[in-house]
Amino acid sequence: MKLILQKQKFLNALSAVQNVVGSRTPIGILNNLLLKAEKSELTISATDLDIGIRTSCEVGVEKPGSITLPARRLFSIIRELPSEELTLDVDAKLGATMRCGAAFFKIMGMPAEEFPAIPEFPGKTSEKNPIYKIEQKAFKELLKRVSYAMSADEKRYVLNGLLICLKEGKLTIVATDGRRLALTDQELDFPKSGEREFILPAKAVLELQRLL
Repeated sequence: MKLILQKQKFLNALSAVQNVVGSRTPIGILNNLLLKAEKSELTISATDLDIGIRTSCEVGVEKPGSITLPARRLFSIIRELPSEELTLDVDAKLGATMRCGAAFFKIMGMPAEEFPAIPEFPGKTSEKNPIYKIEQKAFKELLKRVSYAMSADEKRYVLNGLLICLKEGKLTIVATDGRRLALTDQELDFPKSGEREFILPAKAVLELQRLL
């Protein structure tokens, strides 16, 4: 794999996924980001096995490929690079060499095949995989109204998140820590087959609030 990247675009993409990377995991691959390059796009993925996140940025792809690289170390290197354009070259032994002006760095990666699979986002809505559309600003406001009431007690796992209820043309979000309860809702257009209920983990809630 060989890429030509713009520092700020790459750094923005890395920043978007950093918080999901496990900091105290005994599973080495979870400390890494999955980088996959094809055509003119670099896709970057991170997961802690509870939640996963994927983003992308435009790059120059001289040779497509994929690798996983240590997230924290990669971010710190890119952040300190002196100029905008850099090259990333991965050899057959998974050594990733980064060059930017007079700066030169090399870090070792792990095979992309060892990275846990993250479900693909469906391209179009279906009964099995419905897609819901809501204004970004409105959804962020709904999360803000109730997220303060989520439980921080790890022993009460089911309360460590938000109940998302999509029924009867309405999105309802509920949070409770056992002592207080917060509820908010908003009308939302979706088919009857799209009715669902699920719990959105607290970490995912916090990431959404940060990124939206």
